[in-house]
Amino acid sequence: MASNLQRQRPMSISTVNVDIDDFERLPREEYIKSGTITTTTNSSTTAVTISTTPFVCSSSPATYYQYTTVTPPQCLNYTTNTDATRNIGYTASINYCDNISPFTNATSVWIRFQEPAGTVMANSPVPPNYCGTVVTGWYAGQYPPTVFTTVTSIVCFYYGTNTCSSCTVISVTNCQTFNVFLLPQPHSCNYRYCTL
Repeated sequence: MASNLQRQRPMSISTVNVDIDDFERLPREEYIKSGTITTTTNSSTTAVTISTTPFVCSSSPATYYQYTTVTPPQCLNYTTNTDATRNIGYTASINYCDNISPFTNATSVWIRFQEPAGTVMANSPVPPNYCGTVVTGWYAGQYPPTVFTTVTSIVCFYYGTNTCSSCTVISVTNCQTFNVFLLPQPHSCNYRYCTL
């Protein structure tokens, strides 16, 4: 593994109000991919607000919340992942990567984890050489507390002795009986999202 892993620079995001029609032309995944955070207001004229938010690789990052009273589309349209090798209990091999489908898409993908993979991302540091990889990804933010809430925060990648040597922005939606995760392709091979 190369020793030149570097922390990502903080993202600076400008504040903009976007009409919901614009949101349909540019999918939410594109906003998230560019580092923006969305907040939906529930009124007769629904709007999406993009807030100013810096993200820094930290094991105690900020978490941003988006609430809605209707079923979010990602709760109905997602990719299921049941890969047991990404579970934190898996240690038989460290040769797995998340540079394969569905993570090879140009945009982030909504993923629902199901057994035997586990059902959620690990939410505390997972030491290297677990969940089938050397650089383990764990969710450092808060999980959505209520139904149809989407949160945006970061996944930290644990490498060497640094529990958050690099990070990436993700979103998590509470779909009532399960969570879905908007996950981009990790930085390189041996970076992997870990589950429990």
